[in-house]
Amino acid sequence: MDVLDKLKNDWNKNGDRYPKISENEIYAMLHRRSSSIVKWILLISIIEFAFFLTLTFMLNDTPSAKSIVEFIGTSLNTVFGAIDMGINLVFMYLFYVNYKKITNTDTVKNLMSNILKTRKIVSRYIFIKLAYTVVMSLVVLLILYYNDPEWLATFHNYEEHGKSVQATLVYFIGGIIGVSLIVTVLWLFYKLIYGILLKRLNKNYQELKKIEI
Repeated sequence: MDVLDKLKNDWNKNGDRYPKISENEIYAMLHRRSSSIVKWILLISIIEFAFFLTLTFMLNDTPSAKSIVEFIGTSLNTVFGAIDMGINLVFMYLFYVNYKKITNTDTVKNLMSNILKTRKIVSRYIFIKLAYTVVMSLVVLLILYYNDPEWLATFHNYEEHGKSVQATLVYFIGGIIGVSLIVTVLWLFYKLIYGILLKRLNKNYQELKKIEI
């Protein structure tokens, strides 16, 4: 239970024993809390970017990573990396802009509007990151289908026994299941980290609606 909820309970239980807090004071409290939440969204996006960037550099020298780069090509791998980095940098900038807007907001209406914008930006960020992961994974899956020597040897073996269709189905079904698991884990990560903050931000928005009304 946060400070605002405790104050409300005290008012309900004790009537006039506690001094009434003005709408301006409630707004100031919600303003500070909203600014803090958006700052955390920005910080988490920066930490996430730094973490995955470090992880990428650490895994670049592993045999599996080198083989994938060899199959998909250095150029395409660079394009994937640039797109991913671009997505992160653009949304970190948007989170920063929204943080500054909320910090400098001076009316209930503007604060409510900026909270809604923040929620939309975070939702779009999550959707775009997941969509990018799906597209990138499917492209890599398709490239490996035509270039991975181990898979091609397995496929030709099945082809000799008249089971090329079954082999292809198994390959793509297994690949799609793998991609689905990766996307699910990412979605749960974003839901846990950003979802908690958005839930708190939405609570602030609902409180601000009462003041505005």
